[in-house]
Amino acid sequence: MLTFLSVSIFIYQTTKMETNLFPKTFATFSLLFIIITFSSISTEWNRMTTELVDEADDSHYGLPDLWDGKQVVCFHFPADSAPSNFNDGRHHFDYDGTDFKTDKNWDSTGACVGGFEGYENGVDLLNAAVEATGTTFAYDYTEYPAGIFIDSIAGIIPCEAFTCAVDFSSGFYWQLLHNGAYSPVGISDVVLDDDSVLTWQLASY
Repeated sequence: MLTFLSVSIFIYQTTKMETNLFPKTFATFSLLFIIITFSSISTEWNRMTTELVDEADDSHYGLPDLWDGKQVVCFHFPADSAPSNFNDGRHHFDYDGTDFKTDKNWDSTGACVGGFEGYENGVDLLNAAVEATGTTFAYDYTEYPAGIFIDSIAGIIPCEAFTCAVDFSSGFYWQLLHNGAYSPVGISDVVLDDDSVLTWQLASY
């Protein structure tokens, strides 16, 4: 805003100097540049100044307040099995794929991708988060009549990260949480709220 004001004053002063076109031209282009890029500058400022939600009963607890009222997908990895770029805390990617904040004090490693709006189905939101980050969190799945079962996320297969019984009587799987609670339905059938937070984490059975 200070830059905008300074340029405006500069333009005003140079309009009095009819014989000197360079300052007027430079100032005009500067003003146009600021007007065109103001939205981007504002977005970056919001990212730089965002705080983490500290109300434990809020579904957005621990997430940037920039995402208040928005939809989010989180991927939590075991510290010793996290992809190398995500073993230093929980990263936060905005809807355009910008990694703008890392919470090194969070109790798990991984990342959240948020700032989405208007999604009604869980799979659609999951796919948007994957696409926004350049397939960093790409997943493999098996399709069943009842829906899809997630086999791996970011290349992490549960029974490779942890030991599963040979007969599959016990083991690990990618568990889905919706707003912090265990989802009774699979990702294909999750009906989203305007501010839904989907979380994927490894759990045992």
